Amino acid sequence: MGTEMFHVKQLHLELQIQQREKLSAFAQLLQQYNRRLNLVSRRTTNRGFLQHIQECLALAAFRFEKGSSLVDWGTGGGLPAIPLAIVFPEVTVYAVDAVQKKIFAVNSFKRQLDLPNLQPWHGRAERFVHRINHSVSRATAPLCTLWGWHERAAIQDRNGPGALYCLKGGDLSAELEALRKANSSVHVKIKPISETTRVVVHVRQRRQPDDTGLSGQT
Repeated sequence: MGTEMFHVKQLHLELQIQQREKLSAFAQLLQQYNRRLNLVSRRTTNRGFLQHIQECLALAAFRFEKGSSLVDWGTGGGLPAIPLAIVFPEVTVYAVDAVQKKIFAVNSFKRQLDLPNLQPWHGRAERFVHRINHSVSRATAPLCTLWGWHERAAIQDRNGPGALYCLKGGDLSAELEALRKANSSVHVKIKPISETTRVVVHVRQRRQPDDTGLSGQT
């Protein structure tokens, strides 16, 4: 698997050669471990593993600040936690999953890829014990559930409890409506991911009195 697959030009973000090599090595490890641990669909092709990682790089557009922390809810095989830990080495990335075999794999990936900023955590999201600035997720749970997990763990500042960034696909109408009903103060933006049918759903606490809440729905 070559490093040419990983492009972030549209994000105006430069990847070092070492980072590209680690992303490619992660794709190989994910494929290898998937044969016995079923971390993603067993039908995934060689190119499919690369595409999973490339899709996760869409979250890098949000430029998580140096010294901050984020949590990946339901990380599975480390998506998107590991790509983000590679791209942002000065951000602490918690990879949370309730399935022991998946955290075993993520711990192994951490060692083999040399990612000291990656912190695998085994347990249910409702019991996560650390405080974080932001949350990410890839097709793990409904938006309303994810926002509840995020609010519980997020550090509160003058703008509220940080932000939640979710990779989602399909019709999101029901999820958005449920989120709006349960949390009237949230503001949502939806950003399509180029060359895919997925989007990034960006959820934050409304900061301005004239924020209208949901925006950018497609």
